[in-house]
Amino acid sequence: MSFTNNDSGNNVPAGMSVEAILDIVESNKHLRKLEIESNRIGRDHIEKLCSAVHNHALLELSLFSSFEPGIGNEMLTSLLSIDGLKLEKLDMSSSNITSAVGMLLSDFIETNPRMRELNLRHNDLDDRDAALIANALRSNSTLRNLDLYRNSITEVGAECLRLVLCDESSLNAAADSNHNCNVRVRWDSIDDNSHEQGQINRGRKIYSILSKRNETMSNVQHFGDIDVKILPNILEAVQKYATKVHEDEDNPKPKVKPLSIVYETMRKWEKAFYL
Repeated sequence: MSFTNNDSGNNVPAGMSVEAILDIVESNKHLRKLEIESNRIGRDHIEKLCSAVHNHALLELSLFSSFEPGIGNEMLTSLLSIDGLKLEKLDMSSSNITSAVGMLLSDFIETNPRMRELNLRHNDLDDRDAALIANALRSNSTLRNLDLYRNSITEVGAECLRLVLCDESSLNAAADSNHNCNVRVRWDSIDDNSHEQGQINRGRKIYSILSKRNETMSNVQHFGDIDVKILPNILEAVQKYATKVHEDEDNPKPKVKPLSIVYETMRKWEKAFYL
């Protein structure tokens, strides 16, 4: 159900108030998707709207460009505080949302809710909020798309988010990154989770590190105290991650062949000489 640009009467009768819209919503017990966009939702509408979200078990809600400063924060706070929130898609872009809700937002994401898409484009979240959100994404496996485009997030905040999606400081760090969420901060996404399957994204990141190190024959320098007895497992893993790259339509061919990494491991790892 869509109610857009109420003042111009594009989708609802001219002059229909937000109260009237919410009355229609309340009477529709089978509602799963609701769009109230470019209307003027006030503080006195928040409770009724949250009640509709909860009672109707809405899955998709869009409130694009419908709030004066301060009201958007209250709306988001009320929504994210609903027990058992079933929303899978929420659009509160252009809603005058600020850092006042940054902690609540990150706490919500950290609980791994059902939400798969969250659009907060054109708001006023900053680098501190980006850092909080990045930390929350470490434990989130359900959110697929997070749009933070045109907030007050600089390169500092963008880097926090990039690192949580693909930390290339070590193989373990890459493996522990978030492999499910696409985050947009600039005009394009931080593109490390383009595949819908997280395991393929994970494999691509790991193989990317192995490939870059192979170009300088430096993989074995990072093996540290790894027991040489697991060499067969290492070689098997190289082939496995290369296969994941092949399965990715956006990256059909790995830059470095797996045989090159296998050769490097056997040639450069001194422990392998004593097997």
